[in-house]
Amino acid sequence: LGIRGCSVNQSETRSDLEALTGIHCKGIVLFDHDIAGNHPRNVLSPEQLEKFIADLRHELGEDLIVAIDQEGGQVSRLKQEQGFLPSVSAEEFASWEEIDQRQYAQRQAKQLKRLGIDLNLAPCVDLAVEPHSPIIAEKGRSFGVDHDKAVRCASIMIQGHMDEGVRCCIKHFPGHGSSLIDSHLGMCDITQTHTPDETRVFASLIECFGDEIAVMPGHLIDKRVDERLPASLSSAHLSGALRSMLGFEGVIISDSLDMRAVMDQYGDGRSAAMAISAGCDLVIDGLNAPGYREPEAPVRIADAIAKAIGSGRIPHGEERLTQSRARVDRLFGR
Repeated sequence: LGIRGCSVNQSETRSDLEALTGIHCKGIVLFDHDIAGNHPRNVLSPEQLEKFIADLRHELGEDLIVAIDQEGGQVSRLKQEQGFLPSVSAEEFASWEEIDQRQYAQRQAKQLKRLGIDLNLAPCVDLAVEPHSPIIAEKGRSFGVDHDKAVRCASIMIQGHMDEGVRCCIKHFPGHGSSLIDSHLGMCDITQTHTPDETRVFASLIECFGDEIAVMPGHLIDKRVDERLPASLSSAHLSGALRSMLGFEGVIISDSLDMRAVMDQYGDGRSAAMAISAGCDLVIDGLNAPGYREPEAPVRIADAIAKAIGSGRIPHGEERLTQSRARVDRLFGR
């Protein structure tokens, strides 16, 4: 879950910590900017962030998972002007020589490790199928349109992180690069535009890295797989295509549930339960969307998951939790 503030001594941070402690939250996702308040959120400087993360672990437990979106380029929570290493977009990274790519990946991963970050919600492995995609190609988030090049670049980035003990989450399964819609703003239907190569990138990386990476499904509808639900909430996509067909046995992490694509239709609590029922092991709600967010949201999400398990809406709920915990422990070497 997202948390407000940049110090555990701030009143809003204390309030959030009380809620997160009450629901036994074991994962935090960091943001540099508070969208609703239009002010800095968790990140001010390397020294501040390192202390903040250490303090969060003291409050929430040493097994806390600390995640961040540090793709590089336009999707960077750690910015050079704040004292962090300069970063480049996936598009620029793909144009470099391999030796430069490997050195860059290692430097970026060392920085995350030094700060105390366990999980980078990157790289984005969506192919630039639609060159005018407002959320992928136009932001430079894709390694390109070629499958082999995307797999090669992503593999270098992932290996660089693994060498430093930081885990990566590839996204957005089954592929967001063909859509002209931004799933932060609404549901994306990729039924007519999605190409087999987009999914093949995920298959290739799963074959290379197995359960040493995590996979993030997108809020993307492909009616050829599921007529009604986006991949993030669909057992046909997650338990079917991703696990059964591609053989992925690792951790599946939802995209943020505060994005309009699912929030408007299902709400945060219901969508969290649906995501777990579909096959997600971890669900993310950054609690950082435009507009007012209720302070009860973390409790509401946890209650919705607990009720779904108790009522049987999450089939074999206790067994599923045990399986998910084992996958998470395996990913982080616990």
